[in-house]
Amino acid sequence: MTEESLDDVFALAGGAIDVPPLRAAAIDERIGATRARRRKRIVAVLAAGLLVVGAGTTIGLSGADSTSKAPTPPAVVRVDNLAPAAWWANGMLYLQDTAVELPRVHDLVDLGDGAVIGDDLGGVQLVSPEGRLTTIGHKAAAASLVASPGRDLVAWVDPSGSAPRLVVYDVVGREVRATLDLPSEGLGRDRLTAGSHPVAMDRETVYYADQRGDWRLRPPYDSPEKVDAGGLLDVASAVVLRQVADDTLDVVQPFFSVDHRLAGSSGARLSPDGNYVLTHLHADAQGKPGAVRIYDARSGEPVWTGLRPGDQVLATSLGPGDLATYVVAHRADQPEAGEFVRMSFTGPYELRTCHLAAHSCARVVRFPHTGALPVLAR
Repeated sequence: MTEESLDDVFALAGGAIDVPPLRAAAIDERIGATRARRRKRIVAVLAAGLLVVGAGTTIGLSGADSTSKAPTPPAVVRVDNLAPAAWWANGMLYLQDTAVELPRVHDLVDLGDGAVIGDDLGGVQLVSPEGRLTTIGHKAAAASLVASPGRDLVAWVDPSGSAPRLVVYDVVGREVRATLDLPSEGLGRDRLTAGSHPVAMDRETVYYADQRGDWRLRPPYDSPEKVDAGGLLDVASAVVLRQVADDTLDVVQPFFSVDHRLAGSSGARLSPDGNYVLTHLHADAQGKPGAVRIYDARSGEPVWTGLRPGDQVLATSLGPGDLATYVVAHRADQPEAGEFVRMSFTGPYELRTCHLAAHSCARVVRFPHTGALPVLAR
């Protein structure tokens, strides 16, 4: 039988099958009900997390000899994570199939089925898919943690020794791949004043900053090279993002000789493929945070974000592809002219995903909020 005749048979068969509208509607209803049940499970776990973490804090403070006891393994709950990557909120870390009770997470790298986190005490911890924690290093709690595109390497700066130390850790091999002591001349106890921190990892090259400027460290990680231009913010797929003024970014794609100046403030970053730039516009005179802006790194033009009037963005993440993930809330009250802007919100938080090119968004889940801001995986 020829390919054309097979196509005719399938076409006739398809035309002969009559799907009743009510049956299709019922299927859609069941799918919607399944998703709704999953959302309810996540909301229930988030709400329960408020009680669990609160109770754990009270117990820890009431025991006189609590510091001498071995840490209790965190509680683990089986859930279906509807988000595209790991995230943390209300004392619960959401992996692919589990939620792990963790009081505070500052940094989060998604490993697909597990994660690497920076906790509230400065510990760098590897979290298994089953929720087991293994401490693999230390950093300042507020300092950054970066990962390679394949998520097989992570890097941080450990300030606890005689000098700040850049650490490159192999997640697959469960071992430290390399270390590099950074300059510490004239530093006091707070070595973060020197600005020593990892910036990004592009393939296996680590980009970092210290008090001398910006550097890159290629395998075998024994001879750093100075990056000519300062103000380095991110590097992805050889695309370089820099801060050139308080309210101006510069994005360069060397392969295509593309160089754009963009409006934006510090904290900007690239999507994993280097095709998009995420930033906030500069804060206004009253200190109100600027709006989120996403640019096409190839054209330099702003793109549709999927954010609506009144959305207050608390956390953002880019990728894979044209996907953007947000945690949004709404401001509780609008301040009068000249009044100091207070970071207070009303209603639940919303976890939302948007496909930028398709101009389409979906609400993943709404959940109760606390004072600690949610964290999305980088």
